[in-house]
Amino acid sequence: MLEKKIDLRLVGIIGKPHGIHGEVILNFVTDYPDSVLNGTIFFTDDKKQNFFEVENIRNLDLRIKKGAIVKFVGIEDRNSAERIKGINLLREADYSPPLEQEEYWIDDLIDCSVYNDSANYIGKVIDVVQNPANDNILIKTDANSIEIAGIKEKEFFVPLVDDYIDYIDTAGKKIFLKKNPEYI
Repeated sequence: MLEKKIDLRLVGIIGKPHGIHGEVILNFVTDYPDSVLNGTIFFTDDKKQNFFEVENIRNLDLRIKKGAIVKFVGIEDRNSAERIKGINLLREADYSPPLEQEEYWIDDLIDCSVYNDSANYIGKVIDVVQNPANDNILIKTDANSIEIAGIKEKEFFVPLVDDYIDYIDTAGKKIFLKKNPEYI
């Protein structure tokens, strides 16, 4: 019997309790915290066996902190809130906000194979680092990687900008570069 693939995205991490009535600080890791509303369902595991439902959300002020005060259904006191501290909250991808053209979810880029402008394999994306100017993919080479002049390390960054990225195929888990990074 085949299991259906469940596509979940990390939205936030439950922080410390706030007050005595079961509220917690929800620390967002999503770029779309305003999409979290009363009634939103979050799963705590990839098998969707455990979940929390947002009863109330308030103080969503991202200029101060990237978080909000959240009350979950069934969490009624500070002790209960303390027990759920540190839990990752996942949401089904179908309920995530739609992306614009040439926008990608970070977890869709992780594990993509990266190829140079000659379609030679360079390595795999192991992380995406967000910076104010632009995001960068961290590529790790392996035994199948071709050698690139100037790259001495097993891991290196490539900016996610038009100057370097030719095409991203998230379904095929492939990224094609326009050119090799010359700054390395």
